[in-house]
Amino acid sequence: MQKVIPPRLLVPYLAGQRTIISGYVYRVQDCSRLSSPEQLVSALDLVFEGSELGPGVPELYVMRWHSRDTDTYVVPYGPHMGGDWNDSPPFAGNGFTTSRRHVVPQFHTAPMPIPAGAAIHHLTAGGDRAFAEYDGLTWRPAA
Repeated sequence: MQKVIPPRLLVPYLAGQRTIISGYVYRVQDCSRLSSPEQLVSALDLVFEGSELGPGVPELYVMRWHSRDTDTYVVPYGPHMGGDWNDSPPFAGNGFTTSRRHVVPQFHTAPMPIPAGAAIHHLTAGGDRAFAEYDGLTWRPAA
């Protein structure tokens, strides 16, 4: 699974002040063809009023981890899909983002501890590189 880290939360994560993952998350394999920050921001509907991210963002930090408990992740269906979810963007209500160019399933997780083995990746137009790894207690620079 993966989640784009809002810029204001990168330092709190790395400093151990934020120890949970929550909100909208996405499967890594569903985003594998999105190779630039601009593509990822667009495909995941991360440009909305109040967002810290814009369409021309030059870099992103993305947390990735292996899913262990599938009950933690739910598909957020709105009333028009028979569900009871109602939320603000990037919520679409149909189980997918609203991107017309990229089909990306959308999941939601209640606050959960960051699992050991999670990693933060730095994504730029030049590529994707591991930035930090979580050992269950603290973040360490990626090897």
